[in-house]
Amino acid sequence: MQIYLPGEGSLSNGDHEPEVQDAISAAIRPGTVFYDIGAHVGIMTLGTARLVGESGCVVAFDGDPENAERLRVNSERNGFQSRIRVVHGAVWSRSASDGIAFRRGAAASSQGGVEADGNHPVLARGDTIRVPAITLDDFIATGAAAPQLIKVDVEGGEYEVLRGGSTLFTVQRPFIIVEVHHQQAADLITLWLDEYRYSSNWEIPKEGFPRRLFAWPTERDGATWMRARLCQNLKVP
Repeated sequence: MQIYLPGEGSLSNGDHEPEVQDAISAAIRPGTVFYDIGAHVGIMTLGTARLVGESGCVVAFDGDPENAERLRVNSERNGFQSRIRVVHGAVWSRSASDGIAFRRGAAASSQGGVEADGNHPVLARGDTIRVPAITLDDFIATGAAAPQLIKVDVEGGEYEVLRGGSTLFTVQRPFIIVEVHHQQAADLITLWLDEYRYSSNWEIPKEGFPRRLFAWPTERDGATWMRARLCQNLKVP
């Protein structure tokens, strides 16, 4: 991987967010389509590309142009050009071809997020730039394959990401993993889960945030997915 030392050295150890890695591993099988929203430099993207195989696909979204370029470099270095599609842009609740305000992370090792529509990325302290914005529904309408699993880590704008996928979550109904960064987002997402008939498992640290959401359609066997996170010999049916 193309990483910056010393700030990003820990990203190469393979122990970044192990709970997310376990959940991805438990849900992915060859041929799966996975969306990595807020992919940063590709820790989850690259690992998942190995799991989906030649018949699968990983779509990696990131609003920071430097991250997007490094995603492309890291994909090429691992020989995954046919499995990974890098999209430079912010996934949001509305598409904006003329761009949306995006505040970059303070350092290469930190992530940025959309700073618009009342949202302020919680850890971003860098420059504000304009980047393309697209909804999940509009992206799929371009002909992209719909995902079976989505990971969202966008520094506070996670509810807006979900809002932009009303057709996706009504029709295709993927499993989702979301890092939630503040109480307002948690409250709105809780209502969203009821509206779209998703069951959930929240993992809440003692400090409260960020907390992690694992969610699945009520008609699917999410309990098996949650058990499989702990013992990788099981698979989601």
